[in-house]
Amino acid sequence: MYYSLSLRNVKRSFRDYAIYFLTLTFAVCIFYSFNSLEAQKVMMDISQSKKEIVDLVTQFIGFISIFVAMILGFLIIYANHFLIKRRKKELGIYRTLGMGKKGISRILFIETFIIGTISLGAGLLLGLFFSQGLSILTAKMFAIDRMEYQFIFSESALLKTVGCFGIIFLFVMLFNYVSISKYKLIDLLYASRKNESIKMTNKVLSTILFFLSILVLITAYIMILKNGLHEISGYFYISMLLGVAGTFLFFKSLSGFAMQVVQSSGKVYFKNLNLFIARQINSKVNTNFLTMALISLMLFLTIGILSSGLAINKGISKGLEFKTPYDATIRYLGESGNMIEQLENSGIKVKDFAAGYVEHKQYNTGVPYDQLLDPKDISNLKQKTTYNMKFGLRNLKAIRLTDYNKLMALQGKDAIVLGANEYVLTFNNDDMATAYNNFIKNKRIIKLGSKEFTPKYNNGIHVNTEINYELRDYGTIVLQDEVVESLEPIPSSSYLSIQYKHNDKEEAAAKVNGLLEKGPKDQTGYALFHQISKSDVYASGQGQAITFSFLGIYLGLVFLIASAAILALQQLSESADSVERYKVLRKIGTEEKMINKSIFIQIGIYFFTPLSLAVLHSIVGLKLAKDVVDRFGTVSMASNIFFAAIFICIIYGGYFLATYIGAKSMIKSK
Repeated sequence: MYYSLSLRNVKRSFRDYAIYFLTLTFAVCIFYSFNSLEAQKVMMDISQSKKEIVDLVTQFIGFISIFVAMILGFLIIYANHFLIKRRKKELGIYRTLGMGKKGISRILFIETFIIGTISLGAGLLLGLFFSQGLSILTAKMFAIDRMEYQFIFSESALLKTVGCFGIIFLFVMLFNYVSISKYKLIDLLYASRKNESIKMTNKVLSTILFFLSILVLITAYIMILKNGLHEISGYFYISMLLGVAGTFLFFKSLSGFAMQVVQSSGKVYFKNLNLFIARQINSKVNTNFLTMALISLMLFLTIGILSSGLAINKGISKGLEFKTPYDATIRYLGESGNMIEQLENSGIKVKDFAAGYVEHKQYNTGVPYDQLLDPKDISNLKQKTTYNMKFGLRNLKAIRLTDYNKLMALQGKDAIVLGANEYVLTFNNDDMATAYNNFIKNKRIIKLGSKEFTPKYNNGIHVNTEINYELRDYGTIVLQDEVVESLEPIPSSSYLSIQYKHNDKEEAAAKVNGLLEKGPKDQTGYALFHQISKSDVYASGQGQAITFSFLGIYLGLVFLIASAAILALQQLSESADSVERYKVLRKIGTEEKMINKSIFIQIGIYFFTPLSLAVLHSIVGLKLAKDVVDRFGTVSMASNIFFAAIFICIIYGGYFLATYIGAKSMIKSK
């Protein structure tokens, strides 16, 4: 009997369950897809190092999934609370007919089990197909042209998904039992007849708080733009705190301020159902301002995570090519000397594995960076570059003209010609471009000892002369050979840049690493020759790119669905509470078209007011995120913002339309 009754209730109440069911299905789909990443290795022709990257990303996704599960658990319990609230009268009738609280709890248990099973099955089925697309995206990030397609099924992701959502549904069942045990029979039977009192706020106080919220938000924006994201200090935390406080103050005061503005124009206030709409919104926003503020902050995180996560992926991918102008760079950590001779003395013949190579050293000019640059440029650089860069303690490096031209030839670039008193400034860090170009334009002269040198060109040269995981060349001066040789060599700054003969660059790098490990060592047993290969840098960069991309998509989708679902369920619940008010409107002759319009306006304001403030936050946030993205590689964020906007339009807009249709149907049917 209980099973038949529960099954009939699920079928009959599918309209009420629709958004709940779809949200569960999407949640299961996303959770399974991202946790199935490890299984995707089987369809890709990737090296062992890249498989290790997939393993690391999988572990990271697994860690993030704990946080995601907590968000989804809260969302499901919140949604279930809405369903219980909608069915109070029905449950009261069961009690009147003699069914005890245990019987009602058993019905809700079976209903939750049915809905959970259906949504879990549908979500896993959808997740199977979504994970195939995720596999193609992963292969694209690894720049894999050849894929042996297989339909992927991950047993570990399945078990993790079933286990996670099984635990969540157990909590839902426990929540249902506790909720039912608290309700009295009279509360259940007359729940639909209780009109919520319309809460009005002090208009003067609301106006003061509204303008205060604007002031607080502007202050937060100014502080965070001035501080940036490169140094997390107390100043940063204060700006974040002000931003959150300003958001809550905004929604706390919004309804009272908006009511005063609307009432100031009698033609608008008394037109059609505007009076009814204004008072409905005023009451609900007063009640739910905390929820709306949280939703706005979650949407802000969604926009920021989606946009910047994907942009960092592009930046890393773009920066990898610039970071790796050769197949490998070997650095000598011992005393200065001829690297080729020392390698050959150790039994390592460079010509055996190198198609081309260049050895070069770096020299100390004794000229600090801050003597070249304007104080304003130094201040900007300290904000934009990594904060551990100490201007005034680091000196401009020098390289011989002959070595520089050989390195350019190895990269397939043109050589340069210098006069006796000419120089060229090079750097691989984008942030130095403006500072050095300003120096060349204004000061121009660099003095080494008693000699003065003038620039060959009107700008510096953005170029990379060695392979490294980070772009740390903040400035190198190219001079005639005899000038550089008069300077002191920088300790441990001898480099050998190589283009390998072997087509398999990763295999060649591995063989050279094996040779270098058997070569000379220092007193502690550490190898004096250390290689950084193109494959090493690409492997590290691709791991970061995939992590940021998947983190952006994973958390962005979860935050977006959670935000939209909470608003949707809240509005459906409030529509159910307002049924009696709409009945009164019909009795006094209000047309159905006007009622539908009022529903549309109310739901539209609830959905798009939090989104509007989130977009405003994002304009400031993405400006800061651009500086962080540029640390990995300079890219335009426009396409990523557009991608995030499409996601929001489809998912958030879809929930908005579904909510409007559901609310309209609910009110009409009553």
